[in-house]
Amino acid sequence: MSPPLRSIRPTRNRRTRSCVRLGGNSRIPRRSPTRQNREHDILSPSPLHRLESWKAGKLESRKATSSSMSELDFMRPIHCDVAIAGAGLSGLVAGAILARRGRRVVVVDRATEIGGRGGATQHRGYWLDGGQRDAVDIGDLQVGWRYGQLAAGAAGVEVPIRVVEPVVRVHQLPETPGSGEAQVAQGQWGAKGFIDLAIGGFGCPEAKVGELASVLAKLAAATAEERRAAIPVALGGWLAQNVSDAELRRVVLTMVKVIYFDEPSRASVGRLMGFFAKRVDLPPLQTAYPDHPEVGGMQGLMEPFARCIREGGGRILLDLEPALVDFDASGVRGLVARNRSHLVLEVRAPNVILAMPVWQALPLLPASRVRPALAELASRLEDEQADAIAWQAGLTRLPRLRSTGEPESHVGWNRVLVGPDRRYLGGFHLPSLGSRRAAPEGRHLLHAFVARWLRKDERPEWSAARDAIGRVVEHLHEFYLDLDDCIDWSAHQFIERPACLAWFWAPIVRHDVDVAGWPGLFIAGTTIESEAGPVDISAHAGLAAAGAILAEDLLAWEQA
Repeated sequence: MSPPLRSIRPTRNRRTRSCVRLGGNSRIPRRSPTRQNREHDILSPSPLHRLESWKAGKLESRKATSSSMSELDFMRPIHCDVAIAGAGLSGLVAGAILARRGRRVVVVDRATEIGGRGGATQHRGYWLDGGQRDAVDIGDLQVGWRYGQLAAGAAGVEVPIRVVEPVVRVHQLPETPGSGEAQVAQGQWGAKGFIDLAIGGFGCPEAKVGELASVLAKLAAATAEERRAAIPVALGGWLAQNVSDAELRRVVLTMVKVIYFDEPSRASVGRLMGFFAKRVDLPPLQTAYPDHPEVGGMQGLMEPFARCIREGGGRILLDLEPALVDFDASGVRGLVARNRSHLVLEVRAPNVILAMPVWQALPLLPASRVRPALAELASRLEDEQADAIAWQAGLTRLPRLRSTGEPESHVGWNRVLVGPDRRYLGGFHLPSLGSRRAAPEGRHLLHAFVARWLRKDERPEWSAARDAIGRVVEHLHEFYLDLDDCIDWSAHQFIERPACLAWFWAPIVRHDVDVAGWPGLFIAGTTIESEAGPVDISAHAGLAAAGAILAEDLLAWEQA
């Protein structure tokens, strides 16, 4: 019998609707409860055993039929319990949890490999993060793993990661190249570590470090209700009301640039409170690199969940573009996909998960079924995107630091700021120091990355992107003593928007997984309402979608 999904159990909210509690304080409403006064774990042995017994015979026979199909038959629909559009982390997490509990799962993705934008692809034996060009959703280059721990436990998989110290170096470059030496400060992520970075990294006067500590303590002490209420509040206005010293306000804004946002005055105060919050209701945050023995980079997060789906009898169909969600008179009927020849495959299912950002999900729905409020939210979030220009270099060995002559050993990120106003200019790291398969044995990978926050109608020129990453690469040649001697190959990388979780800092309350308002339809990408950061938010979305479907199955059993 499958173990219970941690912390998923029916509860009641203020509007007396039954909910599923899932990992922390996230809640997913459940419709038409038949038992409103009894709280029980929907995956505890007793109800789960009865639910699985109710469905077992029908499920096993149809699972075997589905698994035996070696070629797609476009003349016949595929029947399953859950159709998932998107083979990124959220879709794979949801699919793995559901497949492990006997649900027939079919995952469809237009990319040719799993992982979405959050995975990695191979080049010359190296694994390059940034995902596939044709994939959806977002990725990142290191992971803060918290909901991911819950997701792995719920799916019964082991995700090999290398937990590292949450270290960060901040490089302060002069305004003009060659006009002075860069200053480098080292600290750690979090309120305490940022105090160590205050002077060298954020430009805080020594006399005001204590005041900065008080501001961070105030942000960290906010309750869950206070954090949510402060989501629409912009940091610039909040600082004007709560921090009297102009120089200290500048230091806090610089800190947000280092965390990762180049428009810090617009940053949500509630999100910043959540960044510093101590979540005792969740597992301790693990700063980590995926360290899978077979695949490199961020692809190492994806493979265990994909394998779980396949071993559970599910199917992952790649190079098929999700085109439409199909409805009938009673609600969701399934998913319509098409191949490169536009041949249509119908995936019939009473539950459909759209594992992608909400503005990418809505075009899959008939316009008549999209509520105006949801369309407006999607438009606002679409306006909070970023693309990325990167530089990847395969190295024959580790470069040596110019300052010490020693080989590089920093396992973590370097942030780059420029000029007296400390403008954001991305950062760099060596993923091969954290992920054993990121580079071929005995070699290393150097990755510089600059995200550009853009409105949806902005299209900057390529020359501007080349100039931005060029300044970082120029600094790398100054920072390392012998970088040219180490480079085997190098190339620029252009990742179209959305390249990263740019909307994390937007002062916008996002959506729940059942936001579409149609029974059986769930939007479970990185635009869900969550305090999780990049990558981990995908694990949270997958958990939430799986929990909602399992709750509906229990409700159907109760009514039967």
